Amino acid sequence: MKPRSGWWCLVWLLFVGCAHGPRTEESDTPKFEHVFQKPLEEALAVTRELLANRGMTFEATEDPHQLLTTWEVRDSMRTANNTYTRYLVTGIAVGPRQSVIRVFKSTFQSSGNDASRGDHWWKILWERAEMGIESTKQYESPLAHGVPRRAGPIELRNALKGTRDLDLEKELTLRLESGPSLEVVSGSVKEDPRPPAPVRKSDFYLTRWKEDGAKEGPCGETLRGLQALLAPGLTLMVGEQLGSREAPAVVGELVCQVAELGLPVALGVSIPRKEQERLDRYLASPGAPADQDALLEGRFWHRPYQDGRSSRAILDLIDRVRALRLAGLAVTLVAYDTDLKGGSERDQAQADLWNRRRQALPDEVQVVLAGNTHTRTVAGTPWDKTFTPMAHLLKASRLVVLEMSYAQGTRWGCDLDRAGKIQCGFVGATPSGRVAAMPGLSPHISLFEAPTSEGTHGLLYVGELSPSLPAISPHKEAPPPANLRAPRYMSDDKPPMF
Repeated sequence: MKPRSGWWCLVWLLFVGCAHGPRTEESDTPKFEHVFQKPLEEALAVTRELLANRGMTFEATEDPHQLLTTWEVRDSMRTANNTYTRYLVTGIAVGPRQSVIRVFKSTFQSSGNDASRGDHWWKILWERAEMGIESTKQYESPLAHGVPRRAGPIELRNALKGTRDLDLEKELTLRLESGPSLEVVSGSVKEDPRPPAPVRKSDFYLTRWKEDGAKEGPCGETLRGLQALLAPGLTLMVGEQLGSREAPAVVGELVCQVAELGLPVALGVSIPRKEQERLDRYLASPGAPADQDALLEGRFWHRPYQDGRSSRAILDLIDRVRALRLAGLAVTLVAYDTDLKGGSERDQAQADLWNRRRQALPDEVQVVLAGNTHTRTVAGTPWDKTFTPMAHLLKASRLVVLEMSYAQGTRWGCDLDRAGKIQCGFVGATPSGRVAAMPGLSPHISLFEAPTSEGTHGLLYVGELSPSLPAISPHKEAPPPANLRAPRYMSDDKPPMF
């Protein structure tokens, strides 16, 4: 009797399994290496924690820039086949605060050659298929009832070379580069004596003051999704990752387009209120180099830890507000922060300012640029359950919170090193989840069908991030080296065997 087709399919699946496209060496080797804006020791320490959280243990290595895990064994409960896996991590110091981490995975299998060790339930299915017998009950392996297996010789097969574990490297990247922005509040710290005012080169200064009154008008391409939101009395909050060029630039364009529609708009920037008088003087000035020097004399711009709130992009945003006002648009600049309070007290003070302003100006459109922790409309954060953010305390009748959506890049900011000390400089910016986007799109707003668990109503896409240095920095703005060429594994440069 010919075997029935259903049984042949079952037997075929038992031996062949599901078909998957083979992973080639090319697919396991990135075209470019990602450079972390972290010291090598710190990046390796985080990598070690990641592997340890997966249950890995480590062997000693002679090279301090390498990590090697012990073999992890997965024992097949039905056959004598075991799978052995281990990881080799190699680190490269590109600079004092730049590093490359490569994670290689090696796997091999052992198989028993003693037939008595195997569980031969598949033979019963094969014999039944040959005889055309269909079973009405599922066959259960004898091993399920504790039938012992005799020890037998083990054959090691296919010791594989190390291949890049790109999924684990991606997880490492998110750990190192998707944390919240760190803001340093130090207004109560005694200020050190300042050096004499620097003599700045001509290319340091913004040049918009020479271009005021351009024929094409103050605003650029229409920001998709904006007009659907606009209404008198709107409070629009934008939660950003601090220290990028793109976020302040896109928010400046947003404010321009709101004002161009004839609505009065107040732009809020995270600058202490004590700087408001200096800001107002600058907004009323021509914006010439001498005016820029006077603005930058404020203490806020000279803090010892420049966390991205006093970047050159923010200076440019302030200057753009000056130009919009000169063009006849109703734009007000509001310094809403404080440098004397921290935690929930700070956010309460921020919210109090906006609540008083809303009561006095009920029809004004308020656009508030803030770090994304302050724009949460729900109390508590994963790292501080008692924290009450500014957005949660607002009494706005129409509140829309947009989270910044961006493509992977770099920004300027501060974070804590392994010793708990504040370090400021270039920071990798890798988005995850809903905020992750592709580069090259034009800025736009997209709304969710329902608010997120953090109270976010939508996204403001700003593009691929690039860093904006502190405004007083004499250096021209240029991104750090973001990528290195990936090495091609040539005959004399093979993937490691371990």
